[in-house]
Amino acid sequence: MFNCTIELYGISRQITTERKVEVELEDGAGLAEVIAALRRKVPSLDGTVFQRGEDRLSEFYAFNINGRFYIDDKDVRVYKGDRIALLSLAAGG
Repeated sequence: MFNCTIELYGISRQITTERKVEVELEDGAGLAEVIAALRRKVPSLDGTVFQRGEDRLSEFYAFNINGRFYIDDKDVRVYKGDRIALLSLAAGG
């Protein structure tokens, strides 16, 4: 387990009024686990940024992990030291 800081931009930052959210993840966690951790920590994102009740992003959001964009890639894994940002694509990030 490791603590992971996720930077928030656009609508997700407006909803939470936070610039960063820290969650606890298993080394090698997938995007669904990242979303599940965020949904537990910041339930106000559910139904807007995340599909309501699901560990999936809504269509106008993406993660940027170490400079690459991901929306729903089941092969992506997150490790300690990765830089993660949650972006609102409609607002340009």
